[in-house]
This record gives sequence, C-alpha cells and structure tokens, in this order.
Amino acid sequence: MARALWSGAIAFGLVNIPVKLYGATESKDLSFTTLHSSCMTALRRPYVCPKDNVPVESKDMVKGYEYAKGQYVILTDKDFDSIPLEASKALEVAGFVESQDISPILRERNYYLGPEEISLKPFELFRQALLRTGKVAIARAVLWKKEQLVSISPLNGSLVLTTLMHQDEVKSPPEPPATQPVVISEAELDLALQLIKTLVMEFDLSRYKDRYRDALMQLIQAKVEGKELPAVTKIEAKPTQDLMAALKASLAAAKAN
Repeated sequence: MARALWSGAIAFGLVNIPVKLYGATESKDLSFTTLHSSCMTALRRPYVCPKDNVPVESKDMVKGYEYAKGQYVILTDKDFDSIPLEASKALEVAGFVESQDISPILRERNYYLGPEEISLKPFELFRQALLRTGKVAIARAVLWKKEQLVSISPLNGSLVLTTLMHQDEVKSPPEPPATQPVVISEAELDLALQLIKTLVMEFDLSRYKDRYRDALMQLIQAKVEGKELPAVTKIEAKPTQDLMAALKASLAAAKAN
C-alpha cells in the first residue's frame, strides 16, 4: 500500500469526506551526484568535500551517476551532447489532440512561449488556429539536456508550453479499503447533483489568495514586533454519519446564500 503524504477531508457543503493524499507521479529522470573532481567524493551542501573538508568551487565539480554503492561513472557536457538522439532546438509537433484528452496527472510545469520579432505573423497564425479548432499541439523537444514531451496551447493572447509526464511515470491510484461494496441511492445522487448545480460559479482566480502565506507573514511580523497572535482553534473534520441529512442541509444553506 502506498504511503499517504497527507490526510484530511473534502468539505462538500456540510458533508465531510475524509481522504488521504498520495503521490500520483514519480520522475524517471536519472539522478546525478555532484562530486569533488580530485577525489571523487560526493559533495554536501553548501558544496564542501566531506573527505578533504574543503569548500569546492564549480570548476572542481563533476557529475557522476551512481551505478553501484559508492561507484560512479563520470559524465561531461561533451557526453550529454553526444547522446544518440536528435537534439535540434525545434519543438517538433507530432499532432493535435483535444485538451481534455490530456489527463491533469500528466501535466507537470507550465511555461510561456513568446515569438521572435521576425516570427510574429506565423506565431499568431498558429495561436489563432489552435484557438479556432480548440486543439492542443503535442510535441517533443530536447530541453535542459533531456527529451521532453510537451503540449502547446493558446492562453490570453500567448502560447503556453506544458511539460508532460511519460506513461511509466504515472502511478496507479490507491486501492480502496477492503469493505463492503459502496451502494449510492438515486435520492442521494440527486441531492448531490442539485448541490453541485447550486454551487456552480465562474472561476475567478483573483478571488483566491494564499491565506497560508499571508498568515505566515503576520506571524513573522508579530514576532518581529514582540506581539502574540490569538490562539488558533483547530477544527477536526469528522466523517459525516447521516449522508442524506447533511446533503439536505447543505442544499438548503446553498440556496439561502
């Protein structure tokens, strides 16, 4: 069984759904160790050689892949450049797909793509074509010394490049607890659908602030000024016992608001 990273609850109206958080992906990138070139000892941060007990400058560092315990093979920039893989700077488009065909789990990091001055027209043509068709481009490119699978999609007058995970980097979902089969009644489902319909809204990112960061800054400021913040009351999210009653109460509260 996979180890949970966090446990809490989904608060859906007045319904509390206890859940656990699991990692959904794992990087398959090869991991390299920074070594002291003179003695091949792995460096600690800040870069100090634990064997020689001296700080190590970047010119004296090499990259080593640990193929056995304490045994490294050294790779240089020349080695990376000689990898038998086409390493052009082109984002080679393989085809176009529907955005919903790309699972959220596959999306890794986002970057903006901007045109060069000489490519304004073809850039805008490509952006508008994606926008008009509602499609997303799938491409491959060698970025940061590795081949990346990426998607390219239009957003706010620009293009966004999203690096994607590969299939073997996606983990299987956690196994549900071994209990009796879950039976959902039509009445329960109908109430849940009504509650969702009542709570449908336009997504406005400006409505959401990083409350934890703001609270952390308040704590830091209070400590600087020698003040004490009021004690925090921790609310325990207990599982809902009477699902129908909680759904009905949630729907009534949502309609009242």
